[in-house]
Amino acid sequence: MTRQSKRKQPRVPYQGKIDLYFPDRRLLGCAVQNLSLIGMWVQGCQDIQEGERCDIEFHDVVPSASRPLRMRGELIRKEKTGVAILFLNLNVRTYTDLQALIAAQGGLPLTEEDDFLAGIPA
Repeated sequence: MTRQSKRKQPRVPYQGKIDLYFPDRRLLGCAVQNLSLIGMWVQGCQDIQEGERCDIEFHDVVPSASRPLRMRGELIRKEKTGVAILFLNLNVRTYTDLQALIAAQGGLPLTEEDDFLAGIPA
């Protein structure tokens, strides 16, 4: 039997670094494995507990951006290899910057998904 994916948004590989800021500590230079419009998978970070919220700052920014990409997140899943962080309270500017970052990494997932679905015969 095949395991069904629960993902609602496609993801793209991402090799960038982020900093996570919690009220009582900072985790700097965390490696991100993949990224979507609603969250990301961060390698390692085993000292975070599910439900913890943090501020996120991306090291890599789109060349046209004049400011770092910052947002809020919440740890929603933890496994041996890393953690899943859901983005919270995205505003229009942050969402647009995130779309641009994803596009710079290999294309907008939603566009790729729409192209794939359009190619399937009815």
